[in-house]
Amino acid sequence: MDLDFVSEVWEVLRSHIDFNERSDAADALITLLIENNYEPEDIKESFRGDKDISKALKYYIDQHDMEDEYDFVFNSMPIDQY
Repeated sequence: MDLDFVSEVWEVLRSHIDFNERSDAADALITLLIENNYEPEDIKESFRGDKDISKALKYYIDQHDMEDEYDFVFNSMPIDQY
């Protein structure tokens, strides 16, 4: 699916999502897009200017960078050092 189309759908539906729920909705959309092999750079470009999506994307990237760092540290240490 074209990300520009997804962005248009988000724009139309966003106003129907309660303000307090938009962050969760944006998080869910970002997770869905990433899990379906969309690149963060492409998502950022297609949703440029949308604060909810930008925050959700940044949060997703930050969380996964921390997980990768955690995996690297613990996978590179000998077992007796845990």
